[in-house]
Amino acid sequence: RYGVDPVQLRRAEHGRYLDLSRAVNGEVMAEVLGEWRRCGSDCAGALVLWLKDMLPGAGLGVIDAGGAPKVAYHHLRRALAPTAVWTTDEGVGGVLVHVANDGPQPLAATLRVALYRDREIPAAQAETEIAVDPHTTRCWGVERLIGHFLDAAWAYRFGPPQADVIVATLRRDELISQSFRFPAGPPTEREPVERLGLSATAEPAGDRVLLTVRTRRLAYGVRLNAPGFVADDDAFSVEPGHGRRLTLRRVVPDATVAGATLTALNLASPLRVAPAE
Repeated sequence: RYGVDPVQLRRAEHGRYLDLSRAVNGEVMAEVLGEWRRCGSDCAGALVLWLKDMLPGAGLGVIDAGGAPKVAYHHLRRALAPTAVWTTDEGVGGVLVHVANDGPQPLAATLRVALYRDREIPAAQAETEIAVDPHTTRCWGVERLIGHFLDAAWAYRFGPPQADVIVATLRRDELISQSFRFPAGPPTEREPVERLGLSATAEPAGDRVLLTVRTRRLAYGVRLNAPGFVADDDAFSVEPGHGRRLTLRRVVPDATVAGATLTALNLASPLRVAPAE
């Protein structure tokens, strides 16, 4: 998936091997569940083989031995959210955007699809108001939403991909769900923070802390290292030219974000979280 030899990477750069190993489990599970949850699928659900690891170390659980969610847990949480958006690659049929509404009430929301070249330059965008009945899943073709053909799945290979990042966003006042697809493969080349244009600022909000992450280029597989805090999301991506806001909950009394850092799979070195001015 990442274009590397895992055996060689494990020997030469063990930390990087662990980062990609944690990510690939969750990404593959989310992709499979997206296929099963889509319109027209005959699959009625899935079983998680193992919830919690029995001992510290590598294990089949989505929660570690200490009770903390692992990277795979967050991919599953997003993929199986009661209201969710995700995409599937249909080959020459393009890319489909799926929206599920498992709740008892109709869903009225805004669906936006944005495509980027070089993980930064806008290539196309479309926004539409959608309605999804209770306990229903609907789907739309990316090119139908955009209004013209652009080989979104990069299946015909007429030339370089017109977009290497496809972002599907579901909003209703606030962000409900967001999904990323990379037709040319995941962006694992590590770039310096100055090139990514990545920033992270923290501000107190009562007994919690609000963390704002912004980026000029795509930030892929973002993780927060803040001892004494638990964030409401992990191993997520940030759309080019946009931001994400996380809520950090203290699990250790008097913990501070001083010394907290942010990492990403395409970031060369950790970024220190800055206090809000």
